Amino acid sequence: MSKKFFGRHFTAIDIGTTKICVIIAVVNTQGSFEILGIGHHPSYGLKKGVVVHIGTTVESIKTAIKEAEAMAGIQVESAFVGISGGHIRSFNSTGVVAVKGRDVSQQDVDRVIEAAKAIPLPAGQEILHVIPQYFRVDGQEYVLDSLGMYGVRLEAQVHIVTGAVASAQNIIKACELAGVGVQDIVLEQLASADAVLTDAEREMGVGILDIGGGTSDFAIYKDGRIRHSKVIPVAGNHFTNDIAVGLGIPFTKAEEIKRCYGTVLRDGIAEQIDEYADVNLGYEGGVKTVQLSMPSEILRFRAEELFDLFHEEFIEFRLKQFMPAGLVLTGGGALLSGMKELASDNLGMRVRIGMPGGYTDGPMHSIPDMLKSPVYATGYGLLVYATGIRGNQSKEQTKDAVVSVLFKRMKSWIYDFF
Repeated sequence: MSKKFFGRHFTAIDIGTTKICVIIAVVNTQGSFEILGIGHHPSYGLKKGVVVHIGTTVESIKTAIKEAEAMAGIQVESAFVGISGGHIRSFNSTGVVAVKGRDVSQQDVDRVIEAAKAIPLPAGQEILHVIPQYFRVDGQEYVLDSLGMYGVRLEAQVHIVTGAVASAQNIIKACELAGVGVQDIVLEQLASADAVLTDAEREMGVGILDIGGGTSDFAIYKDGRIRHSKVIPVAGNHFTNDIAVGLGIPFTKAEEIKRCYGTVLRDGIAEQIDEYADVNLGYEGGVKTVQLSMPSEILRFRAEELFDLFHEEFIEFRLKQFMPAGLVLTGGGALLSGMKELASDNLGMRVRIGMPGGYTDGPMHSIPDMLKSPVYATGYGLLVYATGIRGNQSKEQTKDAVVSVLFKRMKSWIYDFF
């Protein structure tokens, strides 16, 4: 790996709807990174991944940062931050240019990507990422690297991600008010993919579904490149809210029931028919007895709705052909009992639960036990992106290095608005 990374500290901040997670790491002599500090705090002030109360968001970030700093023994100055939310949109686009010389040059590649991103956008939306998928040279399909090839006509297919300017600004502002500069911002499903997908899965074709608190973030990789992404505004908080409304209990109590007793397995629900729990409603004499099969039935209905939405996406864009390696579930929602089995049944494909650092293509980084959970996929993935290290590969060695440059452009675009 590059010597410029050795000894450097990197910080990742996952600003989620339900939690703020801060992870501090240092690159060691073995060519991997070592976790130095971890901080987490309940997230207040966000809804569906978007800041709705900046003051409380700042305080949540500050608290998580202080906890990580105390464990690591260093002060955080800047960080890599994830972004998601219902405002994120994505689609594929193509561009075509004439090759100026006999061989395709970097200038030709830059021009064809500019042509592919020359599209009209809704008011308030700007391009966040332009990620090349493949090229065509004089009609030759699926060229991954066109530089130096002979031809007269160059085409590019790219994956474009757009987002609301205000939402990105507010995330950066909240971090800066918490005393931390933003080094770069990263689309969360791309970070989660770095944390839980193997290189073999990326090449063969795989989907990743990160079920968070406010949104579920979906992406498909094929030939090592992202092919499709989608943010669906149905996630863990919707599951909890359904229980709260359906049973007439506070949201916090509904969350406790979901975590302790919730399942979406039919057999598990059947076993709960004769099981009951008393719920303290938070006021004197306020106790409600709940048949445990009822919240689980509610959870199953919502889970089936979530997977139905993805099934519709598969049909509309013919995505299943790009996923021979199946689907990887991650995020806090993946921990709900029976989610893997229900997803496999509804989607008709192999499904596994993705843990941070669980890829096996290279030596695993040293991961504290508390991070070995789908809940921390985005935070850990942000570190993988920040350091550029997957297994024993550094950023200079990965064939997705071009994506790094595009992320930098994204950060520059956002700062231009301040």
